[in-house]
Amino acid sequence: MLVRRAALAFVSVCLAATACSSSDSVTHEKPKAPESAVKAAETAALDAAGGQKVGGKVTMLGVLGGAELDAFQTVLTPFEEATGIDVQYAGTRDFAAVLQTQVDGGNPPDVVSTPAIGEMAGFADKGDLVDLRTVVGDDTLSANFSKSLLGTASLSGQVFGIFDTVDLGGLIWYDPKTYTGPTDPQSWEELQAWATKTAQSGTTPWCVALESGAASGWPAADWIDEILLHEAGPVFHKRWQEGEEPWTSPEVKHAFETYGGMVSDGMVYGGTTTALSTNFAKAANPMFSDSPDCYLLQQATFMGGIITDAFPNLQPGKDLDFFPAPDFNPAYPDVRSISGEIVGMTNQTPQSEALVKYLATREAGTLIASTGRWLSPNKNVDQGIYRDPFLKKASQVIVEAEGTYSLGNSLMPQTEVDAFWQAGLDYTKDPGDLDAILAKVEASR
Repeated sequence: MLVRRAALAFVSVCLAATACSSSDSVTHEKPKAPESAVKAAETAALDAAGGQKVGGKVTMLGVLGGAELDAFQTVLTPFEEATGIDVQYAGTRDFAAVLQTQVDGGNPPDVVSTPAIGEMAGFADKGDLVDLRTVVGDDTLSANFSKSLLGTASLSGQVFGIFDTVDLGGLIWYDPKTYTGPTDPQSWEELQAWATKTAQSGTTPWCVALESGAASGWPAADWIDEILLHEAGPVFHKRWQEGEEPWTSPEVKHAFETYGGMVSDGMVYGGTTTALSTNFAKAANPMFSDSPDCYLLQQATFMGGIITDAFPNLQPGKDLDFFPAPDFNPAYPDVRSISGEIVGMTNQTPQSEALVKYLATREAGTLIASTGRWLSPNKNVDQGIYRDPFLKKASQVIVEAEGTYSLGNSLMPQTEVDAFWQAGLDYTKDPGDLDAILAKVEASR
């Protein structure tokens, strides 16, 4: 079985950015959970601790910092208040190396939380993570999480992690005041027909930016990954991600070519040179110039926060909105990609058991939704809890989806992910060299 050791592409990159989730600026106030939700979470936390104020501490290694950690702390605080357990969270951007060092030194953290699902699978494969079925229970896991979410963080029949936050991918962002194309396109061909007509009129339809330091190219890779999921379907996509289908297959080549139609001459703002050199966080800026230079941007839910941080006067729904990517293949309607952080246990103690049990509850999931930064992975959370309009809309998209799937490059070995990111850059720069580009990625396996 392939041991998957990759950090989730766009989320890992977001850790180096100032804001990569739907942020406070969307509503211009710091989101706050209803007092009733906080009280319910305290009750759930005490229940998770066996009805007793256990006390003590639990160490937690994660990747959050700054405002995102502050938001996550609002989920942890009711647990600490109810159980007397001190959650000592340490955030690092070098998660895998720090965790490996601590594991090798015989002093691992009690609980870990990371978007690096592939890395976590590697630790699980070596027996470093506790099977959460024995902690939380099969019935509770099945009642609160979808099969796809549980399957993503499972290995050899064991659940090594549960999602605590979720982002929805494959969204098309636009300004309702200036964009005149379809907002509910029935197919990619319909959307691209509008884009082609717009390009022919002398205005570039697509906003694209691929620069992100050492991780440059991930926006292209994520979109190609998304296209492949839609075009070839979830079964092929999973086989490709696991290495059973080659990068040189016709399906993968066609996904690259579909992406190429979006970034070809006249279709992308500033041409490919600008797309390659512009930081991803600034991709939407030309959309809001006095005379828009582009109209559409493909990106996940976190982009709403990035855009409204840059343009704080924008009003959701009036000045900024999104629609989910249309179907690319009628045989696979309404498939959606998701990503997020998973929580795993490396050291089983009464305190770590209580924390993981608590994070698996609907009440903790409700507080995640209340932060205004993430979608809740818990399928029993009331959709009305979302005050952020973008997250509220995204939650409904997930509810209506035929299925939700992780992107392939969230689960591949990091060397393969790096090659995929570079392939996105290389193909954008020189689409005529696709066969050689794909052969190079295949060789990275």
